[in-house]
Amino acid sequence: MPSNSTFDENRWVIQISKNLEEELEDNTQNPVNIFNVPKTLMALDPDIYVLQQIAFGPYHCFRPELFDMERYKIAAAKRTQRNLPTLTFQQLVDQFLDHEPRIRSCYHKYLNYSGETLSWMMALDASFLLEFLQVYSVKEGGLLRRSVTSRMSHLVDFPGKKSIHNAILRDIVKLENQIPLFLLRKMLEFQFSTLDLADDMLLSMLMGIYKEISPFKLKQDLPNFEVATVDHLLGFLYQMIVPRVQSPDVR
Repeated sequence: MPSNSTFDENRWVIQISKNLEEELEDNTQNPVNIFNVPKTLMALDPDIYVLQQIAFGPYHCFRPELFDMERYKIAAAKRTQRNLPTLTFQQLVDQFLDHEPRIRSCYHKYLNYSGETLSWMMALDASFLLEFLQVYSVKEGGLLRRSVTSRMSHLVDFPGKKSIHNAILRDIVKLENQIPLFLLRKMLEFQFSTLDLADDMLLSMLMGIYKEISPFKLKQDLPNFEVATVDHLLGFLYQMIVPRVQSPDVR
């Protein structure tokens, strides 16, 4: 929980009350799936866990040393706006705000942000992350073949030789740097004519980045994934490397 100097008691009371009301209206449970790194692990090898280039999500959003990347997120949001045929970016943020309780439930740590701040944060992060992942969909011959924009050209490259590209690649798979995948799915849903096309696009991105960073050769018999069941990018990579095995029937 945040220190007393930054903790907003009124917001905490409002948020707890709102969460209880949501629970009464909806009995479905969204398990926590984005955790903090234990201090013991962080102390053993900080470079594995500490972000170097870019922050996604609420845990490290306003760290000064990572804030330079915000202008690239805003640029990605502007391009996302042009690809939204039926709504404005503000309306997209409002859509995310409707899912505020679900977003908060994904995180283990209490989020001392208003719903509006959290929704804007997620919309900007999702815009940048989708644009970055798009490179891997293009490499895979995905459904959407856009050239990398000039604004992003020095951040990403196909051979993966640029240091900033590799730094971002390392940061997006770190434990505390995840955002709920359902937000990426929803953003793509507004850009495609059907949800199936949006899911195909997202899966193409995820498979492309898996092939890029995985030390294991991809098998022909891939796990049968439904994008809607994946929690976040790191969770997808984990499931690819360690597929779930159905327990045998016990009689």
